[in-house]
Amino acid sequence: MIQINIKSVCLFEQAGKRILLRNVAFAMEEQNIYTILGKNGEGKSTLLKSVTNLLDENVFSSEGSVEFEGVDLLLLSQNRLAEFRKAKIQYVLQDPVNSFDPLKKIGYYFNLYSFEENEIKKEFDFFNLPEPTKIFQLYPYEVSGGMAQRIALILALLKKPKFLLLDEPTSGIDNETIFLTKERLKKFVLQNNAAILVITQDLSFAENFTDFISYLDGGNLSEFVSFKDFFDVESGSIKNFLNAYKQLNSETVINR
Repeated sequence: MIQINIKSVCLFEQAGKRILLRNVAFAMEEQNIYTILGKNGEGKSTLLKSVTNLLDENVFSSEGSVEFEGVDLLLLSQNRLAEFRKAKIQYVLQDPVNSFDPLKKIGYYFNLYSFEENEIKKEFDFFNLPEPTKIFQLYPYEVSGGMAQRIALILALLKKPKFLLLDEPTSGIDNETIFLTKERLKKFVLQNNAAILVITQDLSFAENFTDFISYLDGGNLSEFVSFKDFFDVESGSIKNFLNAYKQLNSETVINR
């Protein structure tokens, strides 16, 4: 179990501290996928980074605890935390192209680990990517955003983390790849006894995929509930989000 209790996250500004998140508390069980919905600017990415202390201490301050495998991640030294992340935790960031070093070829990142060649090829084939040997010769800026997102996800999955965090995983990928991503993650979380935390604005991605879903609004996180129960919640902020999402979706269909 992963027990998250973020009491507050503040941003340093000239006028003083501004509170971005407050009293965010929830538990995550293995073999489950958790999704946090929210509009732009609500602090979803900030929350995701605060969970494993990735926020810049010169810009942010945070209080709380994150208990994972008997360890409070927020109390670890930076060196110990880096080791723990490498062994147990993986992120797939919203902008995967820029998460890679532009001076290093993609093969560099795979060669850092002792992955089996057949495992790599199996993942590349599943996500409809060209042969790994061809991709490995390319620099990150030579692939599309959608391709970089799939490569970053494959790299994370091959490391078999116990805790996988995904920041807007559907940005830059088409519907077929979205379907493949959902199927692969559902299988991964069960096979590896892992937990996955997703932040997104894409309600359709969460459908038939997530086990528990919540909503971030005004720095506060709603209680995690099943996807079905989520639509029965009487919260006005959630209803507003759902209405705005439906309107945007219908406009997209019309524009097509």
